[in-house]
Amino acid sequence: MPVGVADVSSAGRVETGIPGFDMMIGGGMVPASFNLLSGSAGTGKSTFALQFLYYGAKEKDEPGIYISLEREPSEIIEHMKKFGWKVDKLIEENKLRIIKPDLAKFETLKNTIADEVDHFGAKRLVINPFSLITAYFANVYDVRRALSDLRGQVNKLGCTTIVVSDIKEDEKILSSTGYEEFVVSGVILLGFSKKDPSTFVRTILVRKMEETNHSLKLVPMEIGSEGITVYPNAEVF
Repeated sequence: MPVGVADVSSAGRVETGIPGFDMMIGGGMVPASFNLLSGSAGTGKSTFALQFLYYGAKEKDEPGIYISLEREPSEIIEHMKKFGWKVDKLIEENKLRIIKPDLAKFETLKNTIADEVDHFGAKRLVINPFSLITAYFANVYDVRRALSDLRGQVNKLGCTTIVVSDIKEDEKILSSTGYEEFVVSGVILLGFSKKDPSTFVRTILVRKMEETNHSLKLVPMEIGSEGITVYPNAEVF
């Protein structure tokens, strides 16, 4: 087996549709798993999450919901169209839904997410950024409990989920509070590595993926005209 590549059998797995990435995680994500996608600004978190939804809706006939806690849906749609993705068609066919819910209370948000997933029959879900949810709580222990509740809720609905977390450049923790990574099923870390004094390379690392013989290799990735491509057998330097 090549270095950095896990078992590539996709049987029973949820394929992300990101070229090269599924080779690192046994063919795809575990169905109904709850995964944390972390990274600093500009590392490609939103593109990664949207590509996961787009592929599921277009190629797998798996409806997906994008819960935006910050950006307007119109902005997100325009971002997707830059890659040539046929977003409008999927929205018209009720295979893709992008919403910006009320942020008044966490319980309201949690119920909204559950209702949307159930009503839409969603098989894939993205919440971006989870970092904003931490503002509801006075301490990190309440954040951890809330995330655990949310994980259990979408798991019962059979929805494979990505929650996006913003972290500062060169941050030692993997999430906004340093506790989220212990609750989720998987942790995917996006970052930058310096190739030479004036050039940086985007990187991806799977820090955790339950029930998976995943790669532990830091590998390069790029954002091209059609989206993200991961190079699981390449060296970063």
